[in-house]
Amino acid sequence: MDFFEAQDRAKQNTTKLIFLYMLAVIGIILSIYIVSLIIFHSQVTTEGGIAIWYPGWLATVSVLVLIVILIGTAVRVSQLRKGGSAVAELLGGRKVEPSTTEQNERRLMNIVEEMSIASGLPVPDVYVLDNEDNINAFAAGFGTNDAAVGVTRGALEKLTRDELQGVMAHEFSHIFNGDMRLNIRLIGILNGILVIHIMGMILMRSMFYSGGMRVRSRGGGRGGGNATIAIIAFGLALVIIGYIGMLFGRMIQSAISRQREFLADAAAVQYTRNPDGIAGALNKIGKTKKGGKINDGHAMEMSHLFFASSFHSAFDRLFATHPPLQDRIKAISPEFGQRDDRSSRKIREKFQKEHVAGTEPGKPEGRGVGGHAALTPEVILAAIGTMGGENLSRAGKLLNEIPVSLREAAHEPLGAEALIYGLLITSSKSRNEDELNERLDDKTSDAVAEETDRLVKELDSADRSWFLPLAELALPALRNMSKAQYKVFREIVEKVILDGDPENLFGFALEKMVTHQLDTTFSDVKKPEVRHHHLKTLGKELSVLLSALAHASDKDTEAAWNSGIEPVEKFISDDVKLLSKADCGLNELNSALDELAASANPVKKYIVSAMIHCITADQKISTEEMELLRAVSETLDTPIPLGAMG
Repeated sequence: MDFFEAQDRAKQNTTKLIFLYMLAVIGIILSIYIVSLIIFHSQVTTEGGIAIWYPGWLATVSVLVLIVILIGTAVRVSQLRKGGSAVAELLGGRKVEPSTTEQNERRLMNIVEEMSIASGLPVPDVYVLDNEDNINAFAAGFGTNDAAVGVTRGALEKLTRDELQGVMAHEFSHIFNGDMRLNIRLIGILNGILVIHIMGMILMRSMFYSGGMRVRSRGGGRGGGNATIAIIAFGLALVIIGYIGMLFGRMIQSAISRQREFLADAAAVQYTRNPDGIAGALNKIGKTKKGGKINDGHAMEMSHLFFASSFHSAFDRLFATHPPLQDRIKAISPEFGQRDDRSSRKIREKFQKEHVAGTEPGKPEGRGVGGHAALTPEVILAAIGTMGGENLSRAGKLLNEIPVSLREAAHEPLGAEALIYGLLITSSKSRNEDELNERLDDKTSDAVAEETDRLVKELDSADRSWFLPLAELALPALRNMSKAQYKVFREIVEKVILDGDPENLFGFALEKMVTHQLDTTFSDVKKPEVRHHHLKTLGKELSVLLSALAHASDKDTEAAWNSGIEPVEKFISDDVKLLSKADCGLNELNSALDELAASANPVKKYIVSAMIHCITADQKISTEEMELLRAVSETLDTPIPLGAMG
C-alpha cells in the first residue's frame, strides 16, 4: 500500500465522518424540535393547534443544540491535544519507562523498538492499562510524531512474544495509514453527541433532588407542577435522544473502522511474516468469556481505537466496530488451529518465500543499487510506510549488536540528552573539543557534561550504523524533559551543528530529526500547516536540498544532480538549479527543510523520490547517505524502513 496515498485516504475518510456527523446532528436537532413542540406546546401554539412548521423555534433549537455539541466536541479534542499520550492517560494507562527492567514490560519495549527501527517511525510512547485483565491493545495520536501504543495487563501477561508482536504490527499499521488523527476526531464527535444525554440526566436530577416536585404543593397552584413535569419529561426525552445520538455514533464508528481492521490484520502478517502470531492473539481473545472488553468508562467512545471490540451492546450485530474474530482469523490464516507445529512452520516458510521484498510483478527492474537488481529507487520509494520480517530481523540483530552501555544511556533522561550531544559531536569530521566542552559546561549540568565526554569516547570507536537507531531509541526518554529543559537542549543542539563543521550533513539531519520529533511533544501545534500543493512553489528549497545531496555524493556532482531532477523535471519551475556549496550550507538547508515539511503528501512523495534518485546515482548507497536520507525523510514525516536501501 502506498504510504502517501494511505495518508491522503485517511484524510478523505474525514469527509465521510463529517457527512455522518451532520446526519447525527440533524437527527438530534429534529428530534429535540419535535419533542419540545409536544411538551411545551403552550409556548409554541397557534390558533390551529401545534405548529408543525415554526421556523423561529427551529432556529432557536438548532443554535442551542449546535452550541452544546460543538462545545462538547471542542472540550474533548482539547483534552486530547497532547496526542496519543493523552488518550492513553484518559484510559487509565501507565507509561512504561524505556529503562524498565520488569520482564514483560521489557519484552514489550523490545518489540516496539524493533518495529520502530525497522520501519523508520519514531519510537512511540508505550502504555500499559494495569486495571484491564482482558486482552486488547490500541494506537492513538495525531500523527507519527506523537503516537502512543498501549496494551492491557492481560495482553502483556497472556500473549506469547509472537502474538504480542502480531498485535503491535497491527497497531503500527494504523500509524502508517494515518488512521489515528481520524480516530481522535471521532472521539471528540462522540463526546459532543453524548453531552445531549448528559444534559437530560442533569435536568431530571436537578428537578428530583432540588425539590422541584414540591413546587405545586408550596405554590398552591397547578401551573408550577405542570412546568416541573414538563421539564422532567423534556429531560427524559433528551436522555432518550442522547441514546439515539449514541446509536448514530456507533454507526459512525462501524462505518469508519470495520474495513480498516481487516487491512491492519493483513498488514501485520506482511510485516511479521508470521500469520500465526496475530491469529493466535485473536484466538485467545475469542476463547475468553469477556473477549477484549475494557472496563474503563471511556470504552464505548474509544471502542474504534482498540485491537478488538472493547465494548458490547445490543447493536453489535448491526453496528459492531470490529469484524467477528473468526472472520478475521480465517482471513489471516484459514487453516489456523487445524495443523501441528511442523505444518505451521512450513506454511510460514512458504509465506516468507512468496512475500520476500523484491521487484513487484509487472514493475520494471530499472537500474539496481548496490548490486541488487531489484533494489531500484522505485522499490525504495514503495517501501516507505511498510516493513517486513526481514526488516524486523535486521532491526533485532542491530539492537543486539549495540553495547548495553549505549542502550542504557538512550533509555535514561540524562543519558539520552548526553547521547544526542555525543552523536552530534562524533559525527563531525573536524571538531574543536575545547570549544564544544565549554559550550556544554555553560549550558548543561556537570553530570550531563561528564556523561557526554564518556559517551563521545565510546562512540568514537562505535559502528556508524548504530548512530541513527540510538538517536531514535533516545526519543521516549527525551520526551520526559520539562519545557524549560527542552528549550536549553534545543539551543545547544542547534548551536553545535550550525556553529560546527559546515560539511556535517548527517549531524545536521540528525539534529533536525530529533528537534522535529520533540517539537511536536513540547508544542501545541502538532503538524505544520500545509502551504505547498505543487513543486513549482518550492523551487528555491528543492534547489538547496538536491544541491546539498549532490555535493555530498561520491559520484560526479552534476550527474547526481541530474539523477535527482529526473523524476520531478515535469513538475518544477525554471528557477530550480544546481547551487554552489556556499549557497546550500547548513543554514540554507535548515530553512529549506522547514518549508519542505509544510508540503502536501503528493508533493512530499516527489521530494523523497528526487532525494533517492540523487543519492543512488552511483548505484550504491553509503552508510552516511543512508543515514542522511532516513533522517531527512523523518523530518518530512515519511519514514523509510531499515534495509530498504540494501
